[in-house]
Amino acid sequence: MRTRWIAGLLALLAPAQARPQDDPAELTLEVFGGADVVPPDVVESGIAQDRIEGVLGANALVTYSIGDTRIVVGAGTEIYPVDGRFDRHTIGAALRHDIRLSSDGRTSLRLGAGYDYVFGEDGRVFDRVEGEVQLIRRHSREHATTARIRYGYRNQSEERFTGFDQDELLVELRHNWRPGGGRAAFNGSLIWLEHDAEAERFSYSGYGARLTGRFEFSDNLALYGRASWVVRDYKAPFSAQFPVEREDERIQLSAGVEAGVAPGLQLFGEAGYVGNPSNIPVRDFSGVTGRGGLRAAL
Repeated sequence: MRTRWIAGLLALLAPAQARPQDDPAELTLEVFGGADVVPPDVVESGIAQDRIEGVLGANALVTYSIGDTRIVVGAGTEIYPVDGRFDRHTIGAALRHDIRLSSDGRTSLRLGAGYDYVFGEDGRVFDRVEGEVQLIRRHSREHATTARIRYGYRNQSEERFTGFDQDELLVELRHNWRPGGGRAAFNGSLIWLEHDAEAERFSYSGYGARLTGRFEFSDNLALYGRASWVVRDYKAPFSAQFPVEREDERIQLSAGVEAGVAPGLQLFGEAGYVGNPSNIPVRDFSGVTGRGGLRAAL
């Protein structure tokens, strides 16, 4: 499940590719199927929880670029055939603007903002507004370092959870390495999370690390991999049934391939693993994930 749908897709759209001035708009369509972690706001009554289920989905995005500004609006859907309560439909928009801070263009400030509205079979699930600032220093054609702060506010439907409205803060230090300025690229991040929810049992502090890699064999074939590790320490007892402060550790691994099959048409597929060891049985799960589909850029 994408927790920040449209802002995440904006980050996936190749920022380094400048579009011609006479063609500033791009439409991206995507259809996919696979297995993924179900949304956290639906919990079964039993102790054992199967939190990974089959999913079908589609996304449509319009990206508009003008100078150092990029705007994206779109809609997406994720359907879980096993249970309609997991289905999620999203509409949203995001904006990103780069400001040069040095004459050589190596130091810049990136400002971003986004809004998501998410609904399911019974109406609104939540909406989120967020903003971020990134300070980027490009040391050379091989190395760049980014310091990032993101703040968001999640407004949860009271029909699903009470007390889940929350302020969300992320602080990240990231380094990008492109050996020889070539086709391989690696990113490593250290992150800090602080979520302050209306109910203390949903509030937590967290920390972790992320590592991504990508190698482009050609203009039409690329392999990529991702690994992340995040620890979350909650600030109040989870429930009357489990009267202890929740402690989670999320581990995610994935590898995938993207292959161009025609101009503007791309096949993609990935497989991975997610584990969420927790001292709360209904939040403890692990399993295999995967996704494959077709993406078109028009």
